Amino acid sequence: MKMKPIVLIPVWGLSLGAAFVAGKIVSSPQGEPSEALNSKSSIGTTSSSRSFDTGGSSSTNSKASAQARLSAAPMIKKGSTPQEMVQDIARYQDAIERNNALLALIDSLSPEDFQSVVSSFRELGLTDQRRSEYQILLTAWAKVDPTQALDYATENTGNRFARNTILATWSSTNPDAAIAWAEANHDNPERANPWLVGVIQGIAPNDLPKATGLMETLPRSEERGQVLSSLATQLASEDPEEAKDWATSIDDEGLRSSAYAFTADAIARNSPSEAAEWLAEVGDVDALNRASEDITNDWYRENPEEAIAWVNTLPPEAMSEAAEGIVGRVVREDPVEAAEYISNLATANPNANFDSSIRELVRGSARRDPELAAVWVGGLSNTNEQTNYYRQVLRQWRSQDSDAANAWIESNQANLPESLGGNNRGLTQ
Repeated sequence: MKMKPIVLIPVWGLSLGAAFVAGKIVSSPQGEPSEALNSKSSIGTTSSSRSFDTGGSSSTNSKASAQARLSAAPMIKKGSTPQEMVQDIARYQDAIERNNALLALIDSLSPEDFQSVVSSFRELGLTDQRRSEYQILLTAWAKVDPTQALDYATENTGNRFARNTILATWSSTNPDAAIAWAEANHDNPERANPWLVGVIQGIAPNDLPKATGLMETLPRSEERGQVLSSLATQLASEDPEEAKDWATSIDDEGLRSSAYAFTADAIARNSPSEAAEWLAEVGDVDALNRASEDITNDWYRENPEEAIAWVNTLPPEAMSEAAEGIVGRVVREDPVEAAEYISNLATANPNANFDSSIRELVRGSARRDPELAAVWVGGLSNTNEQTNYYRQVLRQWRSQDSDAANAWIESNQANLPESLGGNNRGLTQ
């Protein structure tokens, strides 16, 4: 089969990167892998702002009123127990009616009812749909008896969601008691205290400095990443300027860098250009490398010219991650255009390392244009990585068009890693 011509080859041409890979490898420092950005999701638990009438508190919604609301709910059967009611509510399809009935049920409960109602709810299985309703039940329980709620969660739940939900609610009104519980129930001093996640999230809306101080006691960990993401997301949604000031105020250099990245990512969800401008202004290369891919990916969708121009202003050691966001967006539609973008950027910035952008290009083009992907694998600066990517791309290409793949392998045998030479033995391992 006649091979199609490559429309574009990298700037290093047939040498497969000899000139390009001469530059020093620059990558994001290893250090806080659990604090890597997950820009599309908000981590953490927040307590409900609703003030529940739980029997012991004074409220305009009396138990009689709650019972009347329950009687009017379409899924409630006459004579049902609270334990039966919560299951009928959870099974009902109409989300608005379901939510109204759940709140009425909560307002009708006495403190001693919560454990059996929560247990009955959990018997149905905690699907994604029921997760928010479960959180509401736990929040209401924490408002009347947090220690009982925590005892139940400790004994009956295997993950941290329930306990952190309860702790977030408790710490919003009694932070010292919640902190004391978290410290007393943490039995591994070598690891970050997981219960401080919920505590910090509950304290933050009322006392941000205290919450930040507690966060600074956590070592690098998944827990610290959860807190950073939660605080940055909440602050940025309310007041981006306050979020920026908060990140800048953190004393610890490594933690501050992480805060910059999380804050920029949160701001970028509404204004990629604002996030990019601020992040470049603070000049933290590590934060740029951690957040810029998501920023440019979102920004390119809104304004491609501005996103591309911003990448060009960055220091060489931060360019590749930022360009990766653009490549990830473009390669889905046109692998050749994505390749041309990286080629031009690499030509203009010969001292920058573009490995992360090349990986994105290779992954994104391997199925649609395997020949282009194979050529660009040669631009990676790490030989082991080259070998792994050649193996992946060429295997896939062979499954799509074995004649074309084998012809390309034969003509490029001299440039392939030695482990893939000799009748392509490395491709069958």
